[in-house]
Formats: sequence, structure tokens, C-alpha cells
Amino acid sequence: MSDTECDTTTQPVTEQAVAETVDPAVPADAAVITGADAEAIAAAPATPDPGDTRTPDAADGPGGVTRLSLVPNGAAPTAAIPALDAAAVLATTDTAFALTDHRGHIGWVNPAMSALLGLTAEQSVGRALTALLAGAPDGPRGTDVVVSIPLPDGGGHRWLEIRCTQAKHGQLLYRVADVSRWRARELDAAGLAGHQDELLRMVDEDPLTGLPNRRALTRELERQLALGARGAFLLLDLDHFKDINDLHGHPTGDRVMCTLASLLRDRLGGVQGQVLGRLSGDEFAAVLADTDEREAVAVADRLRNAIAAIPMSGVAGASRITISVGIATFDTGVGWQEVLANADMALYASKAAGRNRVTVYEQGHYKDTALRVTVIERVRAALKHGGFVLNAMPMVKLGSGRVIGHELLLRLEDGREPRLGPGEFLLAAERSDLVFEIDRWVADKAIETLVAHPYPGLRFNVNVSGRTLEDEDFGGFVLDRLTAAGVAPGRLGFEITETAAVTNLDAARSLAQQLRASGCRITLDDFGSGFGSFVHLKQLPITGLKIDGEFIHGIDYGSRDTVLVQGIVDIARGLGLSVVAEWVERATQVEALSRLGVRVAQGFHLGEPEPLDALLARPHGAWMRRPTLMTDATVAAQARERP
Repeated sequence: MSDTECDTTTQPVTEQAVAETVDPAVPADAAVITGADAEAIAAAPATPDPGDTRTPDAADGPGGVTRLSLVPNGAAPTAAIPALDAAAVLATTDTAFALTDHRGHIGWVNPAMSALLGLTAEQSVGRALTALLAGAPDGPRGTDVVVSIPLPDGGGHRWLEIRCTQAKHGQLLYRVADVSRWRARELDAAGLAGHQDELLRMVDEDPLTGLPNRRALTRELERQLALGARGAFLLLDLDHFKDINDLHGHPTGDRVMCTLASLLRDRLGGVQGQVLGRLSGDEFAAVLADTDEREAVAVADRLRNAIAAIPMSGVAGASRITISVGIATFDTGVGWQEVLANADMALYASKAAGRNRVTVYEQGHYKDTALRVTVIERVRAALKHGGFVLNAMPMVKLGSGRVIGHELLLRLEDGREPRLGPGEFLLAAERSDLVFEIDRWVADKAIETLVAHPYPGLRFNVNVSGRTLEDEDFGGFVLDRLTAAGVAPGRLGFEITETAAVTNLDAARSLAQQLRASGCRITLDDFGSGFGSFVHLKQLPITGLKIDGEFIHGIDYGSRDTVLVQGIVDIARGLGLSVVAEWVERATQVEALSRLGVRVAQGFHLGEPEPLDALLARPHGAWMRRPTLMTDATVAAQARERP
């Protein structure tokens, strides 16, 4: 027997009969009961539980009438009951029924379901049943599901038994029965009656902060939408919260999270129509009913400023905590998924714009997100099916004009429009875990090429993403490949940007030590972009510096760049590091750099990047010959043509 059958005397009705009382020809948003299938219900079996000798209790249903129970379609009838009007049965039973489309959007509910949801039948239509009844199955299952929901008036909880079965035309039939009394007896028998309130609270409450959890918050949002409320949804994400957990441990992170939750609760708690919750590890959200865009922005800014003002005592290295906020206003006609997605896109825009700011969703964010998703799909396809190629840019010894190596640059050549430059697809990849695969692919291709062309003069430098510094296995992957391939490690170098290294100093130091100890070259790229990080040079086991191109741009104009570059060269020489200058586009820059003691440089004046395959197709050793220097006019013309 089911839990419901233990609690009631039953009059079984087939699920098919209930489903067919809703005319499938009527659109889902205007479904009505036809009552045309009374004969089907009359033919349904009546199989009371022979072991149930209880006297019907008025609490079981109006006038002691028992709840309607469903039996599997096709069950053999054992007796017939008088012909009934199906619509009347569904209208008077205290068992709740709903018919939805395959996505769980309600097309029809009976009065019992309407009362359970705290919505009228009209308000229920089009809403997501699985959001309003959090925990309800999203499709048919072999067993019933028991969930807990709060009463619409806030006066406690109910335990519900939910069954989902397949109906005609791809629809789903949900049957919901109140099993609170049975659940109470079960908990009492197990000695857990005193813990029922705690168990119920855990269903909808975040255990760390005590705030409503994701299911409670999305239920409230969908309920507000069903009621026709207008308002705003705020999505708040802590900036760089992962750094606190990584550097200080999760207990410290939990303490910070509780502090923030308390502050947010103080600012929003108790205000009518405002519900605050915690969606995930470092994400909070708030439903603000009857709030327009201007008011929502004002609320978000107050929260953002209040959090930034919290003193972070006991969190070394973190002067303050900041949040980024995405706002999506809502009105009738939308669902909770759409509102949450819009807020997420606005939040992403806040993060991309530099964090610690508030952004309101607008249509352009959807286009940006659609483009980003498309880019990620193209990157994933290029990794799996081909589409990435490597270009080689020569690094030239200024004294002799000889090529001493090449920097490998990744390009996406998948034949699709629009063409994407590295700044577009690499930025998208760095915001996903695909960047780990990309860096391994580049390193692997570089090693494969060095194996196929075992000439000592052929040497490559490859770039390492700041995200890859988080990959503790990357160094081992590279060294295993070099050892298996029999390639001298000195033929392969790695470039790490100064910003990435300083941001994640411990990880950069660990990778550099591992690779340099095996003989690989390690270059700190874009050096000088931070310029306050000279102190970190003694902590990083690097072999060379690449001067940021911004310092090279005006080096031949007698600007302050000359003094700065001279300082970098002197420091590098004192530390025994090699120096490479980038962005060399004029002959006069070569002359100025030579006077300052820079021995190696790269740039379009010294040699453009070319496909690696084209470089290797030349006769043995040709890649080491002096490149054809381009005139300043040619460099300028090609720069104008580059995207």
C-alpha cells in the first residue's frame, strides 16, 4: 500500500480517466474540464484496502469522504461504482491533480491543486509546477516522491506524496496527496517526532547561513510571477572569494560568508516583499517584489557599498570584500528560469567590466552571451575535430640578425564566420575550463614538432594561461611528454605573464621551479605592465624577461620609456636573466634598443608570424636565417589591415 492508502479509505480511479477529463484539443494555457469521460471513471475499480477497518474520519476529507486514489491503468476491476461526472469528482476531491506539458508547465489544475499552490487556476496556468512544488519529479518515475512545502499562509509545512505519470499528447499528469498525518506517525514511531521542525527547516534553508536556499528562492520567485507581481531579481556574487578559501582555508571562508549573510539580512530582512537567499557557494540572491529598476539599483548599490566597508580582520592580504551584482526586472508573462538567466547575464557583464559594480540586464547582454556560448562551442569543436593552428613568430638576435627561436601563437582557423582573433576566443576559453585543454594541446603540438624536427637550432616558446597555473598536473604533463619524446628540455620555453604570476605567485613559483629544474626556459612575459612587482623577481625561478610592448612603442622618441627600459635591462643583467623586447615595428626602435643593451627582440619589423607548417616546409636550418626586414611603411600598412 502507498503512504496515502495507509491514511485513507480509497476509491481508485484510473490515471487515464483523470487525464482524459482535460480536452487535449484545447490549448494548454486555456485547458478546461470536459466531463466527457464519466463512463471511464464509472468503469474504474473500487478496491478498498481489506485491512483498513477504520471509521472514516471527517479530517480525511469533506464529510468523511475519502481522498481519490489512482491505480495503474489497465488494473483488473473487481467491482463497479455508480456512474459519476468526472469533472465533478475532480472538483470535489481533496487530492490535487495537475496536467502539464513535457517541461512541467501547468495547463490545468483542479481546485485542490489550486488551493495547495495558493494560486487561482488562472494564475497557475503556464507556471512551472516543479518550481512551485520544489522536489516534484520532472517526469514519470517508478515510485512516488515525498516532499515538504510551506503552507501559502506561512503557517507551517505539509508533507506531500507526488506521483507523475505519462498522459496523452506528451503531457504529464501529477497527482498530489497530503500525507502529513502519516508522516507524523512515521517520525513518531522512529523516535524523530521532536526533530520534525528541524527536518522541515533543512529542506528550504541553507545550513551555513540560515537563509532560504535555491529551491525556496526559486519557488518564491515563481510564486510572485504567478501572482502577477512586478519587481526585480538581484544576483550577488562575491569577487575573488575562491582566493580566501585557497589562501586561508574553508573555515575562514565560512566565517566571511556568515558575516556577509548577516549584513545582507539586516539590510533586506523584514521588508515586505523582499526575500534574500543563498543560491550557491559564493552567490546570494534577492527577490524584490513591487520594485522598479531605479529602486533595485539603489538597493544593490547600498548592499555593495555596505559589504565593501566590512573590515576583514583576520583575513591577511584581503583589505576588503567586494561583490558584483546583476539585476533582472520581471513582469507577468515570464518564468523564473528566464529571470534567473537574465540576472546571470547581467552579473557576467559586471564581472567582465571589472567587478564591484551593479549592472541591469538589457538585450545586448543576451547577444554577448550568445556570442560567448558560440565561441565556446567553436573552441570545443576545434579541440576535438581540428581547427586550431600554430603560427611561429621569430625572435631575432639584434647584433647578428639571426633567428634564435620562435614564439608559437595560437590561431582559430575553423572556416566559420565571423573569424575570431586570439583576444576573442582565448578570453572566452579562460573563463571556462577549456583553457586547460588548450594549453596542453599547444604544449603537446610543440613537443611533437620538436620530435619530428630534431635540430638543435629549432626552439619554441609557448604561452601559459594564468588559469593553467591552477592546474597542478600541467608541469608533470609537460615533463612526461618531453621524457617520452626524448626532446632536450632546453628546446622548449614557457612564457607566463607578469600579471598572472604576481596574482598567483605560489602557483607560478611552483610551476617555474618544476620546469626550470628539468632544463626548460621560463620567461616572465609583459614585464613592466605592473612595474610594482620587481620585488617578486627574486621569488620566481625564471630565466628571462620580455619587456612589455608599451615601453617599446616610443623607445626611439627619447621618451621616459628609455629610462624605464634601461632600468629593466640593468636589473635583468644583475640577476643573470635574458631580455627580449616585443612590438618592434621600426628600424629606429632596433637602434634604440641596441644602444640600451637589449640583444633579442621580436615584432613585425623583424618578422611576421607565419603558419608553423610553412616555416617547417623550408629546407633544414632555413628558419634560423636572417629574416627579411620589412620597411616601416609595409609594417604600418599591414597593421592597418590586421583585425
